[in-house]
Order: sequence, then C-alpha cells, then structure tokens
Amino acid sequence: MYGSSRAGIVIGLWLQSLTLLFFAGCRQQQSAVALYVDAMTLREAGQNVMAVGKLNAAVKADENFTLAHSLLCEIHQEMTDYVRSAAACRRAVELNPWSFEDHLNLGWSFLSMQRPELAARAFSRACELKPDHLTANVNAAMSYYEMRDYRRALFYGKRIQQIDPNTEGIEDFISDVQWAAGQKSPPGVASGRPLR
Repeated sequence: MYGSSRAGIVIGLWLQSLTLLFFAGCRQQQSAVALYVDAMTLREAGQNVMAVGKLNAAVKADENFTLAHSLLCEIHQEMTDYVRSAAACRRAVELNPWSFEDHLNLGWSFLSMQRPELAARAFSRACELKPDHLTANVNAAMSYYEMRDYRRALFYGKRIQQIDPNTEGIEDFISDVQWAAGQKSPPGVASGRPLR
C-alpha cells in the first residue's frame, strides 16, 4: 500500500509539472502572437522600425514562429536591409519549406544583394512550388543567365514562353541564351557566314 501511494504522489507531481510546462508554453505562444499582431498594426501604420522591434521580441519568445520570420523578411526588404531580409527569409523557409512567398522573397533579397547563385536557387524552389508563376520564372531565368548557366536559363525562358507567350522580350531572351550556349548563330549570321 505504501508503494502505491508513493507512486501516486510521483505521478501527481509529474502531471502537475507537465501541466505547468504546457501552460508556460501556451503563454509564450500567446505572447509571440500578441507581439506579431502589434507588429502588423505598426507596419500598416508605416512604423516599420517599431514593427521590427515587436517581431524580434516575437521570435525571441518563439523562435519557430514562421509568420514572424516571414514578416521580418518583408519589412527588411521594404527598408532595403537585404542582409537581414535574407536571414529572416532563410529561417522562414527552414521552418516552412512549402512557403512559395518566403522562397520568392528570399530570391528577391539575394538578387538585391547581387548574389545570383543564391537567388537562382530560391527562385527555382519557388518555381517548384508554383510552376506557372511568371515572376518567379522570369527571375529564375535572369539569375541563371547572369551566372552563365545557359541550360537552366533556357529551361526557365521556355517555361516563361509557355506561361505567357506575349511576355515582352522573351523571344529575344531565348535567342540570346541559345546563342550564348552555342546552340544558335549570333544575330545577323546565316549558315555560319556573317551578313555583309
């Protein structure tokens, strides 16, 4: 009898501890959500610096709060702080690899930092998530072209043409990529002879 009451006390203490941890976690999550909501309100009011402060507090309260990282990414882009934007976007895509918007924003951040190799990867992932998104495909094509990866640039160029054949300059882009890749003669050259 003595052993079973002792076991009951241990189980009771364990359940109390578990309950306290659960409620502490809930309070932490509620705090992060409240900070996020405040940040959204501040952003809408044009107070981006204050919104960033709230979002930093939110991710400190809950480091896995994907929406806070995503919003930090967007606000830092608006503030042209592309290094911080890329860091926030990277964390957001780590937490939610299925977020098209976060991959697209990560690509924009890297493109703005003149890092086409990183931008191309982010835009390519965005294209995997939404294959028919014109902007993602255009930026993937341009990033690969800038890297001189003409095979991939051509792949995205042709996809752009399929999505919207009326995209301005797409035929010239594809022609330029084919020429750069050695698949086509340069403009003005027929049968290997330059025009006179």
